[in-house]
Amino acid sequence: MAVVCLLLATFFWAGAHLFIPGFIKKSVAEYGNKIGYDIAYQDLSLSPLRLQVEIEGLHLAKNGGNLLQFKKLLVSLKWTKLAMGEIGFDEIALEEPKLLVEKRAAKGRSAETVLWNWQEFIRAVEKNLPRADTKEVKQPLKISVDQLEVNSASFSLIDAASNLKEELKPFSMKLLKVANYDKNGVVSGVRGQYDFNLGSLELLIPGINKTIAFNRVTIAGGLDNPSPGALGLQLDLQLDQGSLRSHWDLNTVSKAIDGKINIENLSLAPIVSMLPANKELTAQSGLMNADLAVKLGADADIIAGDVHLIDLAVTEKGEKIPLIRWKTAEFRQLEYKLIKSAKQSAGTSLTIDDLLVDRPTLRFEINEEGLSNFRRLFSKPQSDKAEQEVATESAKTPFLLDMRSLNLKDGEVLFSDLAMRPHFKVDIKKFNATLIGVSNTPGRFASVAMDGVVAGSGSMRTKGQASFDDPRRNHDIAMNFRNLPLTTFNPAVMNFAGYQITDGRLNLNLNYRAKDGELNGSNQIIIKKVVLGDEVPDFKGKKLPLGLAIALLEDADDTIDVTVRIAGNVDSPEFSASGLVWQAISNVLTNIATAPFRALASILGMGSNEGVNVLPGEAVFLPADQDRLEKFGEYLVKRPNSSLEIIGTYDPTQDKQELARAKADTAILKEAGFKLTAGDPVPVPSLSDPRVQSGLKAAYAQYVGRIKLGQRLLMLPDGEARNQQLRSELIADIDVSDAQLKELAKTRATIAYDLMIKANPALKDRIVIGDVKSAEAGKEGIPLDVEIRIK
Repeated sequence: MAVVCLLLATFFWAGAHLFIPGFIKKSVAEYGNKIGYDIAYQDLSLSPLRLQVEIEGLHLAKNGGNLLQFKKLLVSLKWTKLAMGEIGFDEIALEEPKLLVEKRAAKGRSAETVLWNWQEFIRAVEKNLPRADTKEVKQPLKISVDQLEVNSASFSLIDAASNLKEELKPFSMKLLKVANYDKNGVVSGVRGQYDFNLGSLELLIPGINKTIAFNRVTIAGGLDNPSPGALGLQLDLQLDQGSLRSHWDLNTVSKAIDGKINIENLSLAPIVSMLPANKELTAQSGLMNADLAVKLGADADIIAGDVHLIDLAVTEKGEKIPLIRWKTAEFRQLEYKLIKSAKQSAGTSLTIDDLLVDRPTLRFEINEEGLSNFRRLFSKPQSDKAEQEVATESAKTPFLLDMRSLNLKDGEVLFSDLAMRPHFKVDIKKFNATLIGVSNTPGRFASVAMDGVVAGSGSMRTKGQASFDDPRRNHDIAMNFRNLPLTTFNPAVMNFAGYQITDGRLNLNLNYRAKDGELNGSNQIIIKKVVLGDEVPDFKGKKLPLGLAIALLEDADDTIDVTVRIAGNVDSPEFSASGLVWQAISNVLTNIATAPFRALASILGMGSNEGVNVLPGEAVFLPADQDRLEKFGEYLVKRPNSSLEIIGTYDPTQDKQELARAKADTAILKEAGFKLTAGDPVPVPSLSDPRVQSGLKAAYAQYVGRIKLGQRLLMLPDGEARNQQLRSELIADIDVSDAQLKELAKTRATIAYDLMIKANPALKDRIVIGDVKSAEAGKEGIPLDVEIRIK
């Protein structure tokens, strides 16, 4: 009997260790060939009494690519569970597994039809399963695992379509008390707890080529299957000192996922490092707290909730002062929606009920090359821009932004221009801003209101509207600055005008309105008690006559009040609002010395860039020029230390021609019986009028001669052409001397003098008529000249 037992034990041992492993290895390889995969392992060890299987060196591959491979797998079953009709694992231990999840590039197929490698494997297995007997009633099989442990694992995720390539290694995980039945023994799904310890984690984010890193990462949670068709997952992450707790419910029928996420004290430093900047950005501080609800479905993906960002400070590498920081930023009732349904137009939207930012600080700096720090950090090279535009046009989906209100409270803006010498720096503190109805929907405008303290003692206030579809192209904004110290702007004045300012105050009233890119701006500049300092030594630029300008523009209260208007198209590559303003001011200041009449007319808002002009050939000022001359009188009243010399002018060529024309036409009209009013322009007579024709003949006889008139009447056929020729010969025959031209210029000066003192006769002692001079006619006429003297 003992011999028989020994023989049976020997055969059992031989079968378990010699014959069965080989049979299994062969069967596994044949099954792999059947489903189109290579399945093999190096060694298989069986311990029947302990119900233990150990496999070494297994790999699952297709076309040379390993889906799965591991160094060692240990599986131990429990006798007690088997006796109860349950598959109960005491332990499952996996050493150095390598898992590949991959979706290869589509070759001749649409991207939607390409499956992940594990989807293909499952389909291959399902095709070779025997058909199930639908009439057979099967009892659900209970499965449990007391402990599943994975050590030194690696996971690779590759998607050729999106250029996604990520690898996570090495990591470990532990699952405890996993089962597919509840505590009452009813098979309802999967339940259990799990624990992953990933150690430090560095993950490359595709598309932006940035790495997110955490020093300590742990994952814990549990699985639950409360009812058929429903799967629950508790996922808790510990990321350094922060935590992310979430619960997810999957509907296995509709594939819809509902989730709730709670974030506490999550460090923003790893997230800031991912920003697509041209230079590394770091966050020395910053935490995120959030409560979010997530819905992922076939029609749309939605993320909604509240987000709080605390004590954020983003710093550009190598800089000491943060680029941007704030105490708190609260996103209230945020909702991000991605529409995927064909029933609705595809696109994304972001709605925020309120965004409140407390104590924000922004550092805005222009470097020595004239580029702002934000442009340096976030602008793309031209080649990248072209590629991005092509990609955007090919896959463009609308993005809608809708924010009920944005509030910035007690902020600060640090502005510096390092391109100036010396450097220009100005701060705006106690900055508050409110934007209501922010939306990028075309045609919708947001209300804007801002205020703050500028340069320590000045103030600023802004109100208006802007369309955030493209605020540069459509806006209506009014900005008011009060009591700004002029010394703050010394770097700008020194760079552009060649002088220093030692004292004075500045008020600005700026009004800018743009509609579809066409901008019109008004800049009222009020300067009080300005004191000009020394000239800048070795100044290389165009020195402007600030001293003369101040003397001419200051009134009796030591106040300069000028308005500069600009216009342009913001879509033009050369457009610059500040450049246009400075160019207008520079032109005015330059003209102060070379053409004071024209400069003052422009500064005082008289509506002409050509000063005051008179009609060629006549001593007649049109009504607009008469009004300007009267305003110059008002200008002198406000400046008791100034006096004016009027200089009559004439153009030797154009005035000579036009004076002859005026004399000829005056003679024709008088002979025709028309009365002309002194001071009015001499009209061109209508030669179709019989009275004018008669007057033309009389004037011709008087100036050219009766004999010549008779000859012309006999030789030329009657008609319009003869009348035109007679008038042209009459004009040509009238001689205009230089003395007559000078007398004309003197008369012009006298008329200008009378208009200037019309409302203020006391000015006659401060206005004199000087010697006449020749001048070149402009498009508006013959320019009147003046010389202004300051006592």
